[in-house]
Amino acid sequence: MIKTIFFDFGGVIIKQPNHRGINFWKKALGVTGCPEIMEMLENPHDSQLVKDICLGKLPEDYMWMLMTEKWLLKPTAMKFLKRWMFSKRQLNRAIVNFMVELQADYNIAILSNAGDQTRALLEDTYQLKSVVDEMIISAEEGVIKPDRRIFEIAMERLNTRPEHSLLLDDYLTNITAAREFGMHAVQFISTHQAIAMVRSCLDSRQA
Repeated sequence: MIKTIFFDFGGVIIKQPNHRGINFWKKALGVTGCPEIMEMLENPHDSQLVKDICLGKLPEDYMWMLMTEKWLLKPTAMKFLKRWMFSKRQLNRAIVNFMVELQADYNIAILSNAGDQTRALLEDTYQLKSVVDEMIISAEEGVIKPDRRIFEIAMERLNTRPEHSLLLDDYLTNITAAREFGMHAVQFISTHQAIAMVRSCLDSRQA
């Protein structure tokens, strides 16, 4: 029986920047080059910079400093870019509403590969503190998914077991790792699909 549901942050609770949005801002700001930054924006799972930030080896401010320097941005331009990337419009409200709905019957947690400013973002900007029982952020733990150690931390923090837990994540490697750890797991492809599959998984494991 599933008792605890873990939600990923980037790509699930908040929408990932898409190519159209990235290209719009590149054109608007007149920036070119810097493969390291473009990899970070377009393919964060394979970016060493993103991994170091999510491991807590680098502060998130380093990323913004790098973008400012490499793209020769003025502080006002960077302010607008940050506001776009983490605006309330990027919040997947259907997923958040689903989390609120599940609160009555399940423990709800966020389990995210994310940087050192994420907790403040989740609590202050997106006001999700009241929606979840726990927030487990990789930069604070020094370990990232798919490392099984972060799943062990999650089990301990929520006082649960893998077979009683479900992960909703957009990255297939994390889904595979969670299943190998013994958790139930659903890959986020679209909002409608994810909610339907989580409901199905919960319904089939009520007993």
